[in-house]
Parts: sequence; C-alpha cells; structure tokens
Amino acid sequence: MKDHRFQSFTIRVGIQGFGVFALKNFKKGKILFRMRGKTYRTPTRTSVQVDKKRHMEDVIAGHLNHNCHPNAKVYRGLRSFVALRDIHAGEEITFDYNKNEDRLSEPFVCACCQRNILGKKNQRLARLQGKIRTPKVKAEVVE
Repeated sequence: MKDHRFQSFTIRVGIQGFGVFALKNFKKGKILFRMRGKTYRTPTRTSVQVDKKRHMEDVIAGHLNHNCHPNAKVYRGLRSFVALRDIHAGEEITFDYNKNEDRLSEPFVCACCQRNILGKKNQRLARLQGKIRTPKVKAEVVE
C-alpha cells in the first residue's frame, strides 16, 4: 500500500543525516501528518513518544531531526505533528526532542547550541545530579 503522506514530504540529507523536507507550504497550526506504526514501551533511536508509556515507530517521524528552534511539535493525543509556524516548500521539518521525549535511547549533543539532548526526565535528572555532585566552592588563589 502506497503511503500518501509522501505527496507532501520527502526524505533526504538534512542537518543531522537524513531529514524530512516539505514538498508544499504549510500554515501555522496545520497538522503536517499523523503518525502510524508499531508502538513500544521503550524508546528506540527513531521512535517518537506518543504518550507517557508508548513510543511509535513511523517512517516519516523517524527521520525528523532535532532543532532547538523547531518548526513542528508533537501533539501526542492526536499522534500528529503540527506546524508551529508557516513552513515553506523545501524547508526541513524539525522538532525539539527535549520537549517531547521523556528519555532518549541515544542522547547526543546538539549541533546548534551544544546542549545535551537527553529528553525531559533525563534533563531534569542531569541538572539535579549536577547540583549534587558539584557543590559551589569558593576558589582561593595560592601563591
């Protein structure tokens, strides 16, 4: 069965390996596509979290790259990606992994801002551990 979503998108080399690019213009607030595929209890490298305990493997969503200033957002209840702003034909579709995913199976350092991309829960844990492990100590100059 042919996936008609590919009338609006193509997958090609993007900002981080392969990415998803719009083949037409989309207005802010428009549903870009609905995800479909198998769901899993744990995240994979290409899955997208669709509720508190499930992650979906979708052929298009699995190729969406992270961006700290994304043009799309996941609406978990609808299992859809929605445009955060107007998107023009030829533009790469991106979303912020740290805002949607609780945990990533393969955390990484963002190419644009050098932040750790870990997922929401891991991000909070890392901050907490950083505060516990690195107490503020006043440095003294020794001559």
